[in-house]
Amino acid sequence: MVYEDERVVAFFPTKPAVVGHVLVVPRRHVPDVWALDEGEAAHLGKVCVRLAGVIRRALDPSGLNIIQSNGASATQTVFHLHVHLVPRRAGDAMGRIWPTKARYPASEKDEAWSRLRVASWTEAPAREGPSGEDRRKHLELVQAVVARMAAASGNVKTWLLPVVIALYGFSITEGSVALALLGLATVILSMYVDANYLRVERDFRGLYDAVARNTRPVRAFSLDPSGTAAPVPPGSWRGLLAASARRWVPGWRVWRSWSILPFYGALLLIGLVIAIGGTW
Repeated sequence: MVYEDERVVAFFPTKPAVVGHVLVVPRRHVPDVWALDEGEAAHLGKVCVRLAGVIRRALDPSGLNIIQSNGASATQTVFHLHVHLVPRRAGDAMGRIWPTKARYPASEKDEAWSRLRVASWTEAPAREGPSGEDRRKHLELVQAVVARMAAASGNVKTWLLPVVIALYGFSITEGSVALALLGLATVILSMYVDANYLRVERDFRGLYDAVARNTRPVRAFSLDPSGTAAPVPPGSWRGLLAASARRWVPGWRVWRSWSILPFYGALLLIGLVIAIGGTW
């Protein structure tokens, strides 16, 4: 026995990979890492770090592998969780343990990256966050941004209506298709601006929920809602394009919102009728 306490034991395996190879094993039966609770994981990690230091002092290896396998496809043959501490020297019997020519499509790596990020957000347990007072102040700041976006959206509609009514009215009385088209352009521009206000408002509502429910790490008093959106894989033109589109082009859920599609859709329809009627 190399080490033991009330939760783990460490010993030499019967067939070591190299001299000094140590196995660290929980006393409780745990088949794999997915069955390990956080307390056991923390203790197991501490013991592994401690024994790695012991191996270094006692055997002076030039390197060390810490290996832990889960499942038959990962070469697990004993289905009780265990960690290998393998001291390494140049030219030892272990050889290389990493593939040298593995190549994977960028799309496959990007998809895996995105799925892992999403899973880490949606399945992560609630974390200990800032104090209640700090969280309350943070929520007030975020709520103020939400209120400003809502007010800005209302201002766009308030400004737009008299302008468009005037343009459409003059188009009818003057028989001017150009004025109708100008009214349509004004509606489209206002629709885009308003949709972006709504997009930002929803992003900040997501940030508000994250702070209020403490479902993911958020820096104290952060007003960056970007972490509430789906992740974009780094280092690829698709990632950059997706990030730009998400920043400047509202998604379909925003466009079809009751405050966007019905209001602006009606104004666009009226303008099209006037413009088409003016060409007859």
